[in-house]
Amino acid sequence: MAEKWSRYLIPGPYEDLEMLHAAHAEPRLRALFPFTSHGALMFSRCTGFPFSQDISAIHPLGDPRYGVHHRGEPFSREPDYTAEEAAAVVVARMSETWGPAAAGTQHDLRDREDQ
Repeated sequence: MAEKWSRYLIPGPYEDLEMLHAAHAEPRLRALFPFTSHGALMFSRCTGFPFSQDISAIHPLGDPRYGVHHRGEPFSREPDYTAEEAAAVVVARMSETWGPAAAGTQHDLRDREDQ
């Protein structure tokens, strides 16, 4: 996980460093597997694809404001947050039992949790 985070924290033309640094500053998010899609920062409880799909995602809205999409709910641009607030909202919605990310896919994770 540390290697994946370190790649994201290097300045690049397509990454929102404010969002990435804010998420990385949260220990519970730092323990998850990060990935991006269409500019959004997502988190997985496992390191392999397909990733888990149960953790909220942070979406850049501009100016620099951020939205948080909670899995299973419609996406809304309101309320909007600072990067730090968005990361805190994601952590607040996480189950206390989640983390750190486990090796394997979402299927492996589900099998382990069902035992």
